[in-house]
Amino acid sequence: MMKYLCNEIPWERIKAVGFDMDGTIYDEYDFIYQVYQSIANTFSNSNHSSTSILKSMLKKWLEEGSSYPYIFSEIAVSTGCLQSEQEKKIHEALMLFRNFKPELQISQRIRFLLEDLKEKYELFLVSDGSSALQWNKIKALNLENYFNKQNIFVSGDFGKGAEKPNLMSLDFLKVFKKELQRDEVVFVGDRFADENYSKNAGFNFINIDSVFNRK
Repeated sequence: MMKYLCNEIPWERIKAVGFDMDGTIYDEYDFIYQVYQSIANTFSNSNHSSTSILKSMLKKWLEEGSSYPYIFSEIAVSTGCLQSEQEKKIHEALMLFRNFKPELQISQRIRFLLEDLKEKYELFLVSDGSSALQWNKIKALNLENYFNKQNIFVSGDFGKGAEKPNLMSLDFLKVFKKELQRDEVVFVGDRFADENYSKNAGFNFINIDSVFNRK
């Protein structure tokens, strides 16, 4: 029973399985490439092509990660954007990023995993990020086919500070309205924040990258 996922977890006791979304259910690079490609077009000019700008942004993302806060301001400067226009350009980039509607797909192995787990356990999703963007991703991935909407928590719906490892999600998700022991829950993620969230909550934790040897 689910030992291919992790044979160290007492699956006979498990009643619920939770997931992070970005980098866990789908490859975050797919989203980053799409949104950065769109943003690169807004910064391109006669001296800097959208292709070269996209390459620079992707390189910075790989080096610094998705939480790096200065990428758009650095691109504005490197592309020679006038000081008087920089704030406007950065704001446009941020708005495009936060409201972007990507085209995303779950990999076959993640789809199989969700379909298999759904038959045996109650599933829930805890995702960090701005509300509009994360819900756009959820819709693009058709995740409501696997997760009851009442078991989906997007931190952006609750304001700053609701992100993992904060445990605010436990107060809002339907699955935790029932009698459920913390050690009867498994959480699957890919970041330290996911692992710390699980530790704080008393959940079993699985790093998806170790399961699929993705890194």
